[in-house]
Amino acid sequence: MLVVIGDLVADLIVLGGSMLERGTDNPAEVRLTRGGSAANVAVAAVSRHPVRFIGCVGDDTLGRTLVRDLEDAGVDARVQRTGRTGAIVVLVDAVGERTMITDRGAAAELGPIDASWLTDAEWVHLPLYGFTSPRSRQALLEVTRGLAERGVPVSLDLSSTATMRALGGEVLNGIIAEVAPSVVFANADEAALAVELRCEPAGSVVYVVKRGGDPAVVRFGGESLEVPVDRVPDVLDSTGAGDAFAAGYLTAAVAGATAYDSARAGSVLAMSALRRAGAL
Repeated sequence: MLVVIGDLVADLIVLGGSMLERGTDNPAEVRLTRGGSAANVAVAAVSRHPVRFIGCVGDDTLGRTLVRDLEDAGVDARVQRTGRTGAIVVLVDAVGERTMITDRGAAAELGPIDASWLTDAEWVHLPLYGFTSPRSRQALLEVTRGLAERGVPVSLDLSSTATMRALGGEVLNGIIAEVAPSVVFANADEAALAVELRCEPAGSVVYVVKRGGDPAVVRFGGESLEVPVDRVPDVLDSTGAGDAFAAGYLTAAVAGATAYDSARAGSVLAMSALRRAGAL
């Protein structure tokens, strides 16, 4: 079982929303979809390997709808409920790049996780968003301690430059040290900031850097390999592409693929996310 722990929220996708005229109407195409990095990874991966999602949503209609959406996709959803379900406004520009206005809501209130939800875990994936609030950070660190004792590999996605800056280099280094991930994912901007914050993964960690349409880079043990990426013409929306990459990588890795082949599988799955509005 691939277990993904983190956010399940609603995404309000605004296509054509990057050039706004203040104080008047701004026509755009607006879609309400399921979002949250962890939930995106779970749905993108589930057709390739059994997946369990663990997170926290509000005890409200939106939360129940989002959980049902995960279950309809085939994901085994285990959720805590408190407060109100989070939402993100995603403004997508003409070339598919997105700017996000985030309210994580209940997702930030993840508490101690039932150990029985992790007994059959083969691999656990953690987006960095889950470490931003003290409560959820403590819950995730407790989980990783138990996984380390059982030898279950963990992957960490650096997720967001804003999140990295908010945590700061000292805290981020502490998180990486305690989680002891087997694999760390970053995009080019996050990788550059990791250098600035002096928190680049090293040693035995497989460090996967996604660079859009340029080859991805896999670093491990002092070696660096470039992984070809097929360019997608006319990108509609890049929302969830990084999560799809992680899903492709992880399902290949769980099946025993090399880091190079896993990254190639990730790049192929990410392509499909670029051709639709919202995440997979």
